[in-house]
Amino acid sequence: MTTVAAGKDLRGIIFNIQRNSNSDGPGVRTTVFLKGCSNRCDWCHNPESIRRKPQILAHLDRCIGCGRCVAICEHDGQHLDDGERSFNRDVCIGCGQCAAECFTGALEISGRSMSVGDVVTEVLKDEVYYRHSGGGVTFSGGDPVLQSDYLRELLIACQEHGLHVAVDTAGNYPWALLEPLLPHLDLVMFDVKIVDPDLSNRYIGNDGTRSLENLARLATTGCPLIIRTPVIGGVNDAPDQIEQIARRIGQYESLLYYELLPYHTLGDDKLASLGLTASDPFTTPDTDQMLALADIARQHVCEVRPHPRPDHVTCTPEIQRPVT
Repeated sequence: MTTVAAGKDLRGIIFNIQRNSNSDGPGVRTTVFLKGCSNRCDWCHNPESIRRKPQILAHLDRCIGCGRCVAICEHDGQHLDDGERSFNRDVCIGCGQCAAECFTGALEISGRSMSVGDVVTEVLKDEVYYRHSGGGVTFSGGDPVLQSDYLRELLIACQEHGLHVAVDTAGNYPWALLEPLLPHLDLVMFDVKIVDPDLSNRYIGNDGTRSLENLARLATTGCPLIIRTPVIGGVNDAPDQIEQIARRIGQYESLLYYELLPYHTLGDDKLASLGLTASDPFTTPDTDQMLALADIARQHVCEVRPHPRPDHVTCTPEIQRPVT
């Protein structure tokens, strides 16, 4: 069994630490984003989180053609030919040397190896705000549970400092990854996007059965739950879709409340920086539609919290920053 001391040296892959978050659980929080996800949601707003390994985000419109990345890349991945800038992802190993040389932000590394101690040092910077607001630390992703051993040590280390800890998860993994975390969790925020298996296969890449089974099992443990649904226009914004979800989760006694979150396009620029494009032109439900869906959900769930603004803000931009 790993000791706590050894656990603090355990390393995982983090792609962002976001301070002053106000929608990832109660109070003022720091959200720690871990890389790796077993779902493939077409609308993912953190596409850089899907792969476990570090990746380069290329914003070539910011490039000034200095050539420093070309000179330092040992794998011939960066090119500058007659003023034309290009990046060959096929040979990139994600070492991050090019991003370290880029002072304009045209190249960024998404994903850094951090020890448990490194992360705890970061999150403790805002400890006073957690104490005064009833906040704490939320581990998100990707899906943080995929780095289960690392996450367990993070939870233990945070709780040693008396911090409230939460996990934001989609549940698509073996139960054996989640179970060891439960004694060290104060809250689980669980995403339920679709309950129709055909729609789930089409838009998420699996039928959703394992996620829903894990949610049902989690609900029997007594661990406090917040369940959240991102409402995607053209996918799950029909009244019957939300009613199916609400009917299913309304039976869970440990459910604190149900959140409805409108789709946004913040992931589109990230997709472009990864050399990808969105597969479907999804739409954002308007305020009236979000409120109407919340009314439907309230027929089955005691407390529903819709966020009707498509520009729903989760942090103060000036202090959101990537891990360096």
